[in-house]
Amino acid sequence: MKKMNIAVDKYAWSSCEPTELQEKLSAADISVIFDRKPENPHFHIDVTVAMIREMAAWKIFSETGYEIQYLFRPSDRIELHFVESGTFHIETENQEFTATAGTSFVLLSSGATSVKASRGARKIALAIPRMLCLPLIHLGNDDLDAFLRRFDPTADIEENGVRTIHRMAALLVESGDHPFAGSPLGASLFQEALITAFVQSWPRSGQRAMIQTARPRNLKRALDWIQAHLAEEFSVSDIARNAGQSVRSLQLSFQQNVGMNPLNYVQRLRLQQIHQDLLNGDADENISEIAARWGFSHMGYFAARYRAVYGVSPSSTRNSRNRMGTTESI
Repeated sequence: MKKMNIAVDKYAWSSCEPTELQEKLSAADISVIFDRKPENPHFHIDVTVAMIREMAAWKIFSETGYEIQYLFRPSDRIELHFVESGTFHIETENQEFTATAGTSFVLLSSGATSVKASRGARKIALAIPRMLCLPLIHLGNDDLDAFLRRFDPTADIEENGVRTIHRMAALLVESGDHPFAGSPLGASLFQEALITAFVQSWPRSGQRAMIQTARPRNLKRALDWIQAHLAEEFSVSDIARNAGQSVRSLQLSFQQNVGMNPLNYVQRLRLQQIHQDLLNGDADENISEIAARWGFSHMGYFAARYRAVYGVSPSSTRNSRNRMGTTESI
């Protein structure tokens, strides 16, 4: 495989073999290790990578889910991730959180980083070299790390500035030729505009509290309990009791680490289950029966929430199931 053009180039792969994919991504200067678990011998992933000058954008979809360990130094770059379906659980040396469909997150850690994606997980991501942000930042008495730490670690994709960055990154990895393959000047201007949008528009909090070290452990217990009881009826009090913390602490932990309250998180997970059932379940099962199985009794409300997350109606998703899983050509 030829070396990727550092200015403007684009590649796509579909793979069922982690080692093969790791080698291809390494040639694109993306060094990770995919972990195939013994209890899940199957592996599927589709990746599209697009270079835009010194930045890389990629979209990734996996029917089976996957785990990766970063091999490069995350401190050299800022990564923005936009989750479109499924869930991504992230662990670094100083934080642990889960991002669901409709949310985005920033990776700033300077240490070991691992990412665990669920079945049906899909996201678009963007890697920005930190040095490219310096000309746009007035640091004053701060250093670059202190400035970047004020960015919120998670944000809703539909927030104005975040939505703009998401759409710009998505443009780079759409099917077809690289949008700036014939325009090096256009690539440079687009890169500058994208970095400017991030530095000026990403949500931030000047007084964001440090996360207590014990809280992520309690949060993990809450997330695991929710996943195990997702098809049952339960309240926030039930989640808190089984996670060993108060309702207030649970809500604060979710807001800081997941970017939403516990009930919104549960609803997102249930919508994802419905989404997977529409794509891969019994094609003859009524949509209202699927929705009811995952706790939605009012079809009008369900349809509105589904469209807000996935951008299409439940019936449109079912009609597109025969088109899912095909490898995109570039």
